[in-house]
Amino acid sequence: MNRSEVVHILESNDLHAKTKFGQNFLCNEDIIKRIIEVSGVGPDSVCLEIGPGIGALTEPLSDLCSSLTAVEIDKELFSYLEKTLGSKVTLHLSDYLKLKKEDYIVKPYDHVLSNIPYYVMTGIMKKLMVDCGNAEKMTFMVEDEAIARIICEPSNKQYGPLAVLVGVYGSARREFTVPSDCFYPMPHTVSAVITLSREDRGFEITDDFCSFVEAAFSKRRKTLSNSLSAYLSSVDVKMPFKEALKTMDLEEIIRAEVLKPLDFVELYKLLLL
Repeated sequence: MNRSEVVHILESNDLHAKTKFGQNFLCNEDIIKRIIEVSGVGPDSVCLEIGPGIGALTEPLSDLCSSLTAVEIDKELFSYLEKTLGSKVTLHLSDYLKLKKEDYIVKPYDHVLSNIPYYVMTGIMKKLMVDCGNAEKMTFMVEDEAIARIICEPSNKQYGPLAVLVGVYGSARREFTVPSDCFYPMPHTVSAVITLSREDRGFEITDDFCSFVEAAFSKRRKTLSNSLSAYLSSVDVKMPFKEALKTMDLEEIIRAEVLKPLDFVELYKLLLL
């Protein structure tokens, strides 16, 4: 789908990019092919796409994979997709962040793809890792500057809950840059495609684990003990916090930003599982 095709689709169907949804439609066929290539999607893949827009990725994906489910928040775009791709794709009209797991997952997805607006990036990625944590691979297009919060090592000022969850899910890789002129209308920022590849940790990312990690970073300049005090007082713990730190050979004055992703898993297990 190139720029002229995108413009024609929008104009002939009286569709418009909506700022409130962060809509910028991909209009570069080479980029579309590269995204599909790095996603690893194949004939046996069961795929989920969040935010299909006017179907730049959706249409080629539907021709390639075994089954494709897409969730679209925009009523007008949903109607267009239903008209043009409804027989090839299972469509849901919903804000993905409000969609219940049982309402869109009939069988587990092994590939997830999304062009995520910055303002909902953390929420969507978190929900995907909770709801679709067994997916083999996730492919996202995000603002290039946002990658520092996704692919990040401990003790870095950008290191936080999102980087921890990504590290627990598996390994992350920055694939390539997507210039602003690959979209219509053109955004003011540069985008990039990243892939997350699942690694079997023997651990399921849950909403409770996410809350635990978020609480750990709630007071970044304080010790981990201080940050988690309110959270731990509201749940049943298996052992005292200081004892758990001692078991892991961690100092009592340690801060959340120093712990590696799998350290959070071990600490969570000691305290709550």
